[in-house]
Amino acid sequence: MIEASAPGKLVISGEYAVLTGAPALVAAVDRRVTCALRTRAAGGWRFASTGFDANRTISKTEVFVAPPTTIPGIVRRSIAEPDAPDHVEVHIDSASCYRDGVKLGIGSSAATVTALATAFGVMTGGAPRLTDLYDLHADFQGGGSGLDVAAAVTGGVIRFEDRVATPVRLPGGIHLAFVFTGAGSRTTTLLAAFDAWRQRGATGPLERLAAAAREVVDSTTHPRAFLDALGEYTDLLERFDQSTRIGIFGPGHRRARELSSRLGVVYKPCGAGGGDTGVAVSTDIDEINEFKEGVEALGLVVLDMNISYRGVQARTG
Repeated sequence: MIEASAPGKLVISGEYAVLTGAPALVAAVDRRVTCALRTRAAGGWRFASTGFDANRTISKTEVFVAPPTTIPGIVRRSIAEPDAPDHVEVHIDSASCYRDGVKLGIGSSAATVTALATAFGVMTGGAPRLTDLYDLHADFQGGGSGLDVAAAVTGGVIRFEDRVATPVRLPGGIHLAFVFTGAGSRTTTLLAAFDAWRQRGATGPLERLAAAAREVVDSTTHPRAFLDALGEYTDLLERFDQSTRIGIFGPGHRRARELSSRLGVVYKPCGAGGGDTGVAVSTDIDEINEFKEGVEALGLVVLDMNISYRGVQARTG
């Protein structure tokens, strides 16, 4: 058996701005996707999953003509057909990236691509290049900056800029809480709205957001400066959302943000927004604990989740 796993991610700052070349601050989280490969004596290729519905059995020939937007399509680009077994079971477990059947929005597709390609790389005695993983995931999901793939590969916290991931550390004394709104969102829909707005040429709000994103990643050495920069970035992200009408601050995020403002905590959606997961940040642990209690009273979910310093990992056995 070959098994590989990769972490999910959350964007601390830089969403949307990263698509213009601005830096993003991204944290890998300890909700992992695991891919296990087991060769079989017969029966073709069996794809099984825990988390999302992808159970099917197909022939090896069908695997190697599959489109890139499918799990078999990732396989055919991860291993050469002559090197692939005739019969194998591929099991993908992404259950930790869901709650009650709803995606948390923590980069499970990038973690899936990274774990799957890594497992097949082990099968052939190699490992996929990061640039190849960027392309695999872009084809699978229909675009994206690659920041979620970079976080899945490296783990920890990274500064992501122009497809380059640089490890950084959040300042000491920073406390985080991760909140799930209970509602999923479609990243592709939100990005399509962003692209449509951008084509109209009103770039001022985006330029201000990009400048604020750079200020956040340049402030990671001091907790107070970091919190102030993140607060300013979040204010500009909200104004950007109002200008573009993308819907980044969905109802759950708005409720959490209103509470955080009263408590002196910075709260923001992570990534494309809409629903999914957000992060609250403070230098005061009592404020964070009060926020957690308050946000659950509002019907939102505080996730038992932390930054993961383990990137993609593989083992045989």
